[in-house]
Parts: sequence; C-alpha cells; structure tokens
Amino acid sequence: MKLNRIFIFNLAIFLIALTTFSSCQSDKLQFYRLSGPTMGTIYNIKFIAPQGYNELKLKKDVEIRLDEVNKAMSTYISDSEISLFNKMSKDEKFFPGNDFKRTLEHALDVAKKTDGTFDPTIGTLVNLWGFGPNGKRKIPSQSDVLAAKEKVGYEKIKLDGNTLTKSVDGVYLDLSASAKGYGVDALIELLKSQGIRNALVEVGGEVRTMGESLTRPWKIGVESPSNKDGNPVVRVVTMKDVALATSGDYRNFFKEGGKRYQHTINFKSGAPVASQLASVSVVSETCMDADAWATALMAMGKEKAITYAKKNKLKAFFIYRSDDGSGKYLETSTEEFDKITK
Repeated sequence: MKLNRIFIFNLAIFLIALTTFSSCQSDKLQFYRLSGPTMGTIYNIKFIAPQGYNELKLKKDVEIRLDEVNKAMSTYISDSEISLFNKMSKDEKFFPGNDFKRTLEHALDVAKKTDGTFDPTIGTLVNLWGFGPNGKRKIPSQSDVLAAKEKVGYEKIKLDGNTLTKSVDGVYLDLSASAKGYGVDALIELLKSQGIRNALVEVGGEVRTMGESLTRPWKIGVESPSNKDGNPVVRVVTMKDVALATSGDYRNFFKEGGKRYQHTINFKSGAPVASQLASVSVVSETCMDADAWATALMAMGKEKAITYAKKNKLKAFFIYRSDDGSGKYLETSTEEFDKITK
C-alpha cells in the first residue's frame, strides 16, 4: 500500500479551484480541501459544499474509514485481517469482513480473467524479493524462488460465501494492488452518504472523481517517467465519475549487479517483470478496478498488455522504453482511453 503511482495535475486542479470558488460564492458554496497520512502515503480530498460545512467532522469520518480499510488489508499491520489470515495454517477457516471480502472477490475475478498474471497470492514472492513489509531488497537464490512459487496461485485459496481457506501452508495474500484503490472508492461512498456530489479523492496517486468542479470537469495528469524536458505531465485525462490508476516501474525498484529489479513480480518466473513498459494507466468506473488492471497489464509486459487492453476495450495508456538503447520513452493507448484525453 506504499506505491505512489499517479501524478496529480496540480496546476489544472488549482485553476479549477479558483474558478469554482469565485463562482460558488454567489451560490453560498465553497471549495474545501482535506489531507492527511494513510497507508504509508497521503490522502487528498477536494470537494464542494455549502459555506460553513463542518469539514473537521468529515475529516474525522474520513480517517476512521481509512483506518478500517487499513486494518482489513494492510500487511504492514501485524493484526490486520489479512495478516491474521496469512498466519493461518491450511484448511483453517477465516471469516473476512466486508472490506476484505469485496476486495478479494474482485482480485480473484481479475486473476481468473488474466490466467493468474494478476494474482493476490503473489505475496510470498513479493516478500522474498524484499518488497514486502519486513523485507530487505535482494536477489534470492533460485531454490528459494522455486520454494516460494509452490505457495503462489489463486486457486490455492477458496472464498466460499463468508468463509476463506487456503489449501497450502504458507500462502500469503497481498492485496496492495487493489486495496488502495478500494480505499479511494470507500471515501467516495462516504462523501456521497454525507450529501456531497462534487469531489476528487486521491490516495497515494490513485484518483476518483465525482461530479464536476461545478464549471468544468476535473482534469488529472499522467506523470512522465523521465521528466527530462521539465514537463512532468504526458497526458491530461478529463474525468467525471470515473477513476484513474497507474502502475509503474520507476519508483519502487532496486539495482544490483548493474540490473534493475522492479516491484511487479511475474508469477511464472518468480522474478520481477522484465519489460519495456515504464507505466500503465487505466481509467475505470471504480478505483479498485483501475488499480488492479493497471497492475495486471504492467505484469503482462508490453506486447501482451497492449494486445489484451485493445481486445478487451480497456481505457489504457502505456509508456514504454524504446528498444534502440536511446533511453527514449514512447507512448501508445487504446481508442477508449483517447476519447477522454487531449
């Protein structure tokens, strides 16, 4: 839950905020902002409400809700629901709460659709390479990789109604590719329940919008992996009632022996994905869905990911390295993504 995957286009949002604030005043509305630490990163909320709205109470409710999500699915909390399940032996019955269950159900669905390329049981390998909560990043031995692979496979867990079991000892669930997005969705639902209809919610880079900033749609920028030309944004996405998530290899990685190892693990090789892809951005109706599919496509590698996204009509944007050794970044996207960008 520590990845920072999307760059918020601050200038665009700032301009929207100014326009909104000036136009809101006559209607006795106001532009509010909330932020704070969560999930090893920061949450940011921008919303429109009547003047005098009790944003301090909302901030408290927001942080309670985020704490609930964290205590359900953070592997960095030793007594979270997911941590307790990971400590259990095979065939023991576990009864997940609603947040954990909904996220796992979605993760298992994406795992089936990608034939395990996206797999919530990848945690054993993630930890082995040092990308987990207690790991030191290193290249493990081949024998350790083979042993860890025996504990990976979404078919090794079973969610039957409200009962969750594992069929192999050592199976380790890791929902970090979905849980942060789910947290964003949970905040959107919280805002709706309190009568707010125009908002932008971001947690560690994962974003979802609701309504508009009154006078115009929300606009979010996708970050450049290099930023060599001084422009941090490579594409601007117009967003209304949708979510945007990006998975990239340029933030969470380590180098050893002159080689670069990123955090996304290939379940077949048991090693970090070796690909030209630098980042994948996905737009979907929910942030959990965008989050999971961005990771799934990143794990597929360039050619397979682009083919899969186009075939399945995903709203996806790809940044990849040129294969000529120049270090140049190239871009491609699906038609569905192009319709909402400029």
